[in-house]
Amino acid sequence: MERREPTPLTPDELARFLPAMTDWLARELLEKGSLRLAAVDTPGNQRNFQEVAHRVSALLQRRVITVSSSHGMTFELADGQLAGQERSAITP
Repeated sequence: MERREPTPLTPDELARFLPAMTDWLARELLEKGSLRLAAVDTPGNQRNFQEVAHRVSALLQRRVITVSSSHGMTFELADGQLAGQERSAITP
């Protein structure tokens, strides 16, 4: 049985999704170091969460490593800060 791509987020939904998920993912990564989301298994969802990972990286000034597969997406907070940047005030 072929799996169908869900309806993409509207521009308004995406505008709410990105900051909310960025804050959530940043907190989770600071607390746990890594996280796996099984529900992120379609190309559209993976693109959205790739943007979230990019935003978390900029927010925390630390690299976020992502691995995507048909079974979900894994996020990991890399050790150390990005080159040429100081640590974020919210980073422990």
